[in-house]
Amino acid sequence: MILNIFENGNILKEKTSFKIPDFVVLTGENGSGKTQLLDFIKDFAGGYQSKESKIIFPITDNWGKNLSTMVHSSPGFGNLNNFNLNGNQLMETIKHQWDVLSPIARSYILIKENKFNNNDEEVNALNSILGQFIFNVTKNSQINIVPTTVHQLNQLKDLSTKANKSIDKLTYIDFLIFYEIQPDIFSSAIDLLFHQFYLKQKYYPELILGITPPWVVFNTISEDIKFKYKVEYDTPTQDEKLSIIKLTYDKKEIKDLTFNTLSSGEKTIMALIFILYHSTNNGKYPEIFLFDEPDSHLHPSFTELFISTITNLVKSENIKIIMTTHSPSTIAFSPEEAIYRMDRSLGYPVKENRRNAIQNLSNGLVALTIEDGSLDIEYIVKSTDKNIILFTEGITDKIILKTAWEKLYSSVEMPFIIQECFCASFLATLFGRGHEKPDGIFEINSNKTMIALFDFDEAGYNAWDNNTKNSNYEIIERDPEKCLTKSNGEKAYKMLLPVPNIPDIQKQVIRDKCQTFKNKSLLTIEHLLFNVPGFKEKHFIEESEAGGARLFKFKGNNKRDFSKKLDNLEQKYFNEFIPLFDKIKEISGIS
Repeated sequence: MILNIFENGNILKEKTSFKIPDFVVLTGENGSGKTQLLDFIKDFAGGYQSKESKIIFPITDNWGKNLSTMVHSSPGFGNLNNFNLNGNQLMETIKHQWDVLSPIARSYILIKENKFNNNDEEVNALNSILGQFIFNVTKNSQINIVPTTVHQLNQLKDLSTKANKSIDKLTYIDFLIFYEIQPDIFSSAIDLLFHQFYLKQKYYPELILGITPPWVVFNTISEDIKFKYKVEYDTPTQDEKLSIIKLTYDKKEIKDLTFNTLSSGEKTIMALIFILYHSTNNGKYPEIFLFDEPDSHLHPSFTELFISTITNLVKSENIKIIMTTHSPSTIAFSPEEAIYRMDRSLGYPVKENRRNAIQNLSNGLVALTIEDGSLDIEYIVKSTDKNIILFTEGITDKIILKTAWEKLYSSVEMPFIIQECFCASFLATLFGRGHEKPDGIFEINSNKTMIALFDFDEAGYNAWDNNTKNSNYEIIERDPEKCLTKSNGEKAYKMLLPVPNIPDIQKQVIRDKCQTFKNKSLLTIEHLLFNVPGFKEKHFIEESEAGGARLFKFKGNNKRDFSKKLDNLEQKYFNEFIPLFDKIKEISGIS
């Protein structure tokens, strides 16, 4: 596609005939102008006048055709707090809006045969008879009459056209059926979206001939992107009451499973499905999607799924997508040719390579070469003379573990190497594809024992718990204080951090004895050092959770600085790492 920018008096500078791919992932520092660019494309979709008095469109295809039909979403697909709303609240809002419009619509019968030169004349005529009409209906002369506005009249005219009814014949059900749902209020809107289709089936069947019900489309999209959630919809008993939507996971109905109970990553994927459906409810995708940080609520474990979904959309539907991001995970899983950086000094995007983009976003913490979305670590694994490889989620995990080993076993050389990855999803993908031929990491290093170590949090647990079609891991250690461990029956293992003997941290993971909170747990490697004097106050923050629970979260503002402070600690503060090292020794057969 072709990008044409003009100077906006702020950051954007003129740049025309700039050819970019059909899928662009736009990164850059805060304040570089990423959001300004998306807003510019949206606001001037109808074209702008150049210095030569020509009409120029901000986005065209490669042959100059204007791309004007678009969907624009605010960061995180809007506010994920909307998941805490429910459809009935939205219905109340709609009913209140209709209560304002209803007397205007009903009184319209008194002027509908009149001819008017413009909307202002028509509104004045309505206002002149509205008070008398309401009095005739209610017999109450004390009602405060609010004058009708041109906007309200246009609302009714638009509804009249859609319903193919005279304004005075419109009803609340008509207003409900054709109510425009915003694509960034997913949770509270999906049940209304389904309800609208049901009402169209009942009252306007001619409008949905040949159109697949939204719950079917929703599940089809979910299945296409290999997302395990599905929706079940039962028709309502009353036109003005919403039917409860049931969620199933992997074809199983789970008690109390609702949109509100989904993780933030799951909500983001659900919201993407909703936007994809919402944008095609006329049977056709828009020409371009503008996504402003759609991954802002997305856990790394869902990043690859998210990126694969929209890249497949670009290929299969020939649409264009520009999305902004601050996520290194998103950059890592994106096609190399899609990665651009918004240059504040130039005022327009420039091509960026993946390595630089990731290192800039991660403040240089990532020291990995990433090729085609996977970790290029084969050389390191092959070149080591040690047969045990411990993979961690990140570089600071590696630093902390090396320090812990040196403190606990200062006279013993570490019998394994530690290879840092980038995040839980990378590590899960690496192991999930381990047996893929010809270059799966287990295939080319069949003589080495490989251990993936995950944090005991949402992303880590989901990665640890996930089995792919090419791998089948069985649990071999069920005691969370000794590292929950899975084995593929060969030389590959997946482990979760051991739950430390620290009551404040244990309650964040262990529900009862060996029963844990699974992916609702919160245990990162820094929590193993929670009892170091002064660390609790300086490096952790206590937050309230739903139900009155209190959780200690690592502040995480500078993990590298934290890891560097460990060198001067006494040996005793590293005792919580002993179960981890014992488990590595046990499964590796070393003493």
